[in-house]
Amino acid sequence: MGSLRKEFRRENKSGSQTGFTLIELLVTMLILTIGLLGTAGLTTGIIRGNFFAKNITSATAIAETQLEAVQREGYVNATTTNFPSTPIFITMGNVNFKRTTTIANDDPADNMKKITVLVEWDEANNAARSVTLETIMAE
Repeated sequence: MGSLRKEFRRENKSGSQTGFTLIELLVTMLILTIGLLGTAGLTTGIIRGNFFAKNITSATAIAETQLEAVQREGYVNATTTNFPSTPIFITMGNVNFKRTTTIANDDPADNMKKITVLVEWDEANNAARSVTLETIMAE
């Protein structure tokens, strides 16, 4: 066991044992720093991705809620009077969403209505994003 320990220890010229050199410690610190910086970069990318996914989910929920409201009213009451095409602003999670509902009569065919709900918002980096949901109602 004594010889095994001796292999992992360094000896200087006088035969006494020493620790790590300053160069070895600096190289080790450099490698650790590079690894930690890489991890930090990945973490910020993951946080941004989670924020974007949360906004997509919120926008989809806003659009689905509006589509369900139109469908609940039925074909006859699905009109621009009951659901105006002027934008409605909704705030969720400190993000401002703009919802626009469009109802097109006789589209894609007679006695059908095409309902389109567009939800728009700006990301933190000022990138404009949107979600569009459509459905068709028949008489």
